[in-house]
Amino acid sequence: MIDWHCHILPGIDDGPATMAEAVQMAKLLRQAGYATVHCTPHFIRGGFEADNDTVRMTLTALQEELDRQGIGLRLLPGREYYLDEFLPDVLKEPMPLGETRYLLIEIPGNAPVEFVKETCYRVVSSGFTPMIAHPERCRLLDLPAPAAGGLREMFKVQGSRFKVFTSTSNIEPETSNIRSNSLLDYLSELGCVFQGNLGSFTGRYGERIRQAAERLREAGVYTHFGSDAHGVEHLEAIAGR
Repeated sequence: MIDWHCHILPGIDDGPATMAEAVQMAKLLRQAGYATVHCTPHFIRGGFEADNDTVRMTLTALQEELDRQGIGLRLLPGREYYLDEFLPDVLKEPMPLGETRYLLIEIPGNAPVEFVKETCYRVVSSGFTPMIAHPERCRLLDLPAPAAGGLREMFKVQGSRFKVFTSTSNIEPETSNIRSNSLLDYLSELGCVFQGNLGSFTGRYGERIRQAAERLREAGVYTHFGSDAHGVEHLEAIAGR
């Protein structure tokens, strides 16, 4: 299984502070069945600004420690880019997810819609594909609650395909003509992919986000999943420990 979004690298952002905690996170991920983890520290101007070389060096050090301890987890580099006025500058030297052309992008809920569209278009024009991080947490991408028997009945086949720590490799989404969010439609037509947080479905971020995640899943929006784990406690909570 693949985790497409994980803050496992120590000392880079608001993830684990120490190598020991990062190793413990790796053990939990491996025990849950993961074989590959995309390491996605934040890049937020004025907050978390580690350069790509630092990310690669930290990843190499952690991978060497995991190999030394016999923890069979493959780490791949990446970043979680904050969609703001500085993001276009990042496109000069971006760090995609592993060997893909995906750029993991977090859309703030207060971003102007036209700016989101323009920036994602620039990402695509630069030869990359935006992977929208946890769209269920962004109010700009909310879907309205379905009428009784609506989305849930039409997409109930999807419901049996998701459980905590399910496969996080690509999942082919069901097509839908009943979305009613123009920004979400635009991003989909642009070719963006969408990464759901496993914790969103367990209520980690609150009931509103849990319901938003269910609506997006039922509408066939999600293409990838990730833990978005920032520490040991986060992974234990997702696993229900």
